Amino acid sequence: MSLARILLYILLAYFLYRFVFNFLAPLVKVSLRMRRQMKEFQRQHQQGQFQENATNAFNNNTTTNNTTQNNDPAPKPKSGDYIDFEEIK
Repeated sequence: MSLARILLYILLAYFLYRFVFNFLAPLVKVSLRMRRQMKEFQRQHQQGQFQENATNAFNNNTTTNNTTQNNDPAPKPKSGDYIDFEEIK
């Protein structure tokens, strides 16, 4: 074997190593994580937890908004000096 052929094999092995560990390995990790998350989402949806949590959050926000609106009286106009605003171009 010639020295050029050995160097070519070494370079080919190096680039193959970099391709596998810098591109394929992270791609496989991400796809596995996404698959796991999709399964978890489907499991929650089948159990009804997702719908119940969304409904509870909506009901809590609605009751919070209703109580704050009922407790706070209508805003009173401020008394004092009034400065007219003019837009300057």
